[in-house]
Amino acid sequence: MTVHSVAAWALRRRGGMLPPWSVPDRGGDLALRRHLVWAVPAGAGFAALAAAAGAEFRGRPTVLGALALIAAVALLPLLIRGLARRILLRLEVAVTEREIFRAELDAAHRTKDEFRDLAYHDNLTGLPNRGLLYDRLGLAITHARRQGTLLALLFLDLDDFKTVNDSFGHGSGDRLLVELAARVRSSVRAGDTVARIGGDEFIVLLDSVTGAQDAAHVAAKVLESVQAPYRLDRHEVSIAMSVGVSVFPGDGTSPEELMRSADSAMYRDKQRAATPGEPHRPGDRPGPWPDEMKGVG
Repeated sequence: MTVHSVAAWALRRRGGMLPPWSVPDRGGDLALRRHLVWAVPAGAGFAALAAAAGAEFRGRPTVLGALALIAAVALLPLLIRGLARRILLRLEVAVTEREIFRAELDAAHRTKDEFRDLAYHDNLTGLPNRGLLYDRLGLAITHARRQGTLLALLFLDLDDFKTVNDSFGHGSGDRLLVELAARVRSSVRAGDTVARIGGDEFIVLLDSVTGAQDAAHVAAKVLESVQAPYRLDRHEVSIAMSVGVSVFPGDGTSPEELMRSADSAMYRDKQRAATPGEPHRPGDRPGPWPDEMKGVG
């Protein structure tokens, strides 16, 4: 069924302007044709009667001529009203078509925006994903290079997150990740970017930091928030997190270099945090320390 059909049917339903037996066909125009089908014979009758009346009056006035003239005059308002209604219906159909087209266009734009969100954001937490992070990181590096400022990356990785999934189920693990993402987001500035790039890996992009110590202070604040207990299935659960920091330009001048530097620093932090043979516990360390960032800032 075409847009014309929908429009004609909607007009019939809304205002009762189309007879109940007139339904739209694939051309979308049948309802209008059926509704005004009487206008054709009316117009033909009007023309015939007018011609007859003219012929009679050209000769001599007769009763037939007078009746023909009266009938023609009587049909004229009906014909005009039918044509006017046809024009009105056409205009209303055009308006309805435009409204339908606008609604379809708005829906298409919303669908496009939704696909864009899916392409650049993590489905679980709603945070930017790796693709959007790299876009923002590239822009931040360009800005920092132009302004002569510093920026920092925090590479966050949960320790033994698999144990949470194994003990409480993946549903509980997902809820923990969502809450953790919210905690990290609330621990940094509104202009900073928090992204999820893997199952239990997060990146924080700190724009315009004053140096390595500034980044370490933010990292300690994030750790304090993340390592507070979580409630899962009526249980209180604490988790630990390893953090690595890289600072532009000392640890890298491209997104890839900064990511590699932060990743390496995070693994050094993870290895130093746990003593062999002992499980790693929250609070074993307060954060990444300056020896990881010496020569930076």
